[in-house]
Amino acid sequence: MKKSMRAFGIGVFLAGAAIAGYDHFFPDQQTADTRALEKQIKKYEQQIDLLNNQLAKQEATDVVATTENEENKTTSASQESTSFVETVKDSSESPESGTDIIEATIYIYENVSIYTIGKQAEDLGIVKNGRELELFLAKPEYSRSIQKGAFDLHSDMTIEEIAKTLTGKKVN
Repeated sequence: MKKSMRAFGIGVFLAGAAIAGYDHFFPDQQTADTRALEKQIKKYEQQIDLLNNQLAKQEATDVVATTENEENKTTSASQESTSFVETVKDSSESPESGTDIIEATIYIYENVSIYTIGKQAEDLGIVKNGRELELFLAKPEYSRSIQKGAFDLHSDMTIEEIAKTLTGKKVN
């Protein structure tokens, strides 16, 4: 019984070694397919890298063009607001009061910074210190809800009233 078990074990070992040797020295079609697929994957990865580079260049070009367009819009909006301020300023001057109330329209476009809003309000004469408006608008309850659009503001409004107008909240 001992000899037969030993012979059976040696037979199983040799059979396994023969199969492993056959797979090693005579690769089947599956191995060739795997190599072909690996080459194809490398080729696709190179194409993806090339397309990502092209996309990055295109996005950089778009960002520059968008920035230039936004600067042109802001400049034209400031010019429109300035001419509007001049006409309103003339009509709002009253001989009895020593203070002039300046009315102007501020244009807020998508992705405009709080700094730009404060600077525009200061340039139009709506607030004396645009930085103060900027800091007030930086509060979380206002910074997250600034609306796009055109807003009619005047110089006798408080900073809080201006902020509520720009965010669409009700002014008391």
